[in-house]
Amino acid sequence: MARRNNYGGIQKGGPSRGGLNTKNHNQGGGLQIRGAAGDRGGREGYNDRAGGQRGRSRGRGNFSDANYRNDATAQIDQQHRFQNEQVTIAVNGVLESDVANESDNGLATCREWLEEWARQGLRRPINYICLKSPKWKDDDMVFQVNKNDAWRILKADGELFHNTVLSVRRADQQSKDTRSATQKLSTRPMSTTEKVDIYTAVLAERYNAEMKLLKLDYLGIDSRLNDTGTWDPAGTKRQHTDFFPGLMRVCEGEDKTNKAEQVQSITLTNNDLTNMAPVFEIAKTFPDLRNLDLSNNKIRDLRALELFRYRFKHLDWLILSPNPIDTEDLDYEQTIMSWFPTLRMLNNARVRSDEAAASAAITETKLPLATIKDNFQDEAGIAESAIKELIRGFDTDRPALARSLYDNESTFSISYNPSAPRLDNAERTSWEPHLKQSRNLKKVHQLDPRIRRMAKGISEIESALKILPPTRHPDLINESLRYSFDCVPMPGVPDPHNMIEAGVGGFKVDVHGSFEEYDRSTGLKTATRSFDRVFILGPGKGENQLRIVSDILLLRAEGGYEAFHPEAKSMPDLPMVTKNFGFPSNAKAEMEVNQAFVAGEVSKATGLTLECATQLLNESEWNFHKASENFKVARGKGILRNHYFRPEFHAAAVSNPTGIYY
Repeated sequence: MARRNNYGGIQKGGPSRGGLNTKNHNQGGGLQIRGAAGDRGGREGYNDRAGGQRGRSRGRGNFSDANYRNDATAQIDQQHRFQNEQVTIAVNGVLESDVANESDNGLATCREWLEEWARQGLRRPINYICLKSPKWKDDDMVFQVNKNDAWRILKADGELFHNTVLSVRRADQQSKDTRSATQKLSTRPMSTTEKVDIYTAVLAERYNAEMKLLKLDYLGIDSRLNDTGTWDPAGTKRQHTDFFPGLMRVCEGEDKTNKAEQVQSITLTNNDLTNMAPVFEIAKTFPDLRNLDLSNNKIRDLRALELFRYRFKHLDWLILSPNPIDTEDLDYEQTIMSWFPTLRMLNNARVRSDEAAASAAITETKLPLATIKDNFQDEAGIAESAIKELIRGFDTDRPALARSLYDNESTFSISYNPSAPRLDNAERTSWEPHLKQSRNLKKVHQLDPRIRRMAKGISEIESALKILPPTRHPDLINESLRYSFDCVPMPGVPDPHNMIEAGVGGFKVDVHGSFEEYDRSTGLKTATRSFDRVFILGPGKGENQLRIVSDILLLRAEGGYEAFHPEAKSMPDLPMVTKNFGFPSNAKAEMEVNQAFVAGEVSKATGLTLECATQLLNESEWNFHKASENFKVARGKGILRNHYFRPEFHAAAVSNPTGIYY
């Protein structure tokens, strides 16, 4: 029931002083709907009924629809209408594709491809993208798609579809892209298949089988390479970095056995080369190249050629002229001759006799560092017996090997190195059984496979060894020259009994050699692998008196064993470490081992000699923190002399007032 109040408003059953209040109390004479403030009728001289009248008229405007729907409902209706709205898309280029000869001219195939392409990257499978009512209109395939999904379809513009480039646009828009298919292709990353097709075509056109010549000149004006941006010696286009590696991989795949015989000469003229980085893969793929033409480039000095230094072992003729180096470095001839010992012709001049070149060709290639004899420090024969057991078990009984030389804390991993040097006549065999386990950290970048491919414990190591093909190692006694062994003491090996925190003594063992893999059913050899194996030996527990703590096996193509033989004038013998170094024994109690460790830490922290650090600890009751404080006090009093410190700390001893070198 309504009644008039003193301020000319209308009050309906509430404590409001002159307004219809449905949510909040109102002190004025206007109508308040959902908390809206009403005008107070008596304010500023409006004490008559006008205030209430004005309030009523405002109330009618805001409250005219009793069945008012809120904003959320309206927004839902609007969104629903938007989702049902369809957009017409036109696709041109399907009739030029490889599927145009199908019964519907490729309509269904293109529809499926576009739906699948547009769904890529969707996190929720429920978001199904459907192309409705596809049909032909002139040369265009037209269809309808939900307005929300149209942008995904439009992104397919310029994509490769069955050897043609699609043009995708809204049907009410004219295509503004007048580029050719090849030009469109150059703006998007090429697939591996596309690259292989281009490289194969380039090689087929530029190879002269009769002359055994590969012509790689004028690459910058090759239309296929220029349009796709593949070749760019200046490095301004990203694609150029893949060109020569990809081109050489195609060369590898043609005929790997007769590669050296098929290609004896390569021309790289007129390519604007300033250095050999863009074409370095040639040296890896054709190490036996005999003739190389680098004329008419931008080579200014010998630094531009350093990547080819010592690379071509049988190079007979090198052409550099004309190049800027002709005038900027007049004395490069002698350097070039030293880089290529078999070189007879430089440009058009003879620089070495046939006899000298032939003599250099048969001279044993020297390694950068002299080959020294093995360093095997194993007086008690502990490492020797472990090596024998490891190789014998690897060939005959791998499950027993895993149980005898490993424990549940041991680790084992295998890696394959595809870029290691190989013998010229090395067999080309499959690496498939090893690639599944390879933990080469340069190739395996994801954390999950890195973890999975590290076998830990007897069970996992046994499983990893079982997957590898059966092997036959050369006899350790009668064919010892086919191996190289190194063994050095290794302190700090984890104590299997967890009693000595600083660790116990062990050995680091390196074994280099090769083995044959064979077919178990026929016994015939399937491959020869070279290997490098590094493992850490330490004391075991229980029945196993010895265990392999960590074992890394690296496999590579057959590389021979000539490098294992020490040269006549090799480096002097390495100094032997003292007996029982790093090993607790009857003569060296466990306490002495721990004290030696603490003394080393103090020496490292303060810069004191080991003898002075030991004396400091004796005076500090072998308490590390107390020794540090005593050192600071002595240093502050200036009683420490320069000869108390190790030589590398003499200068720092003067400049560092605290004397703590962490």
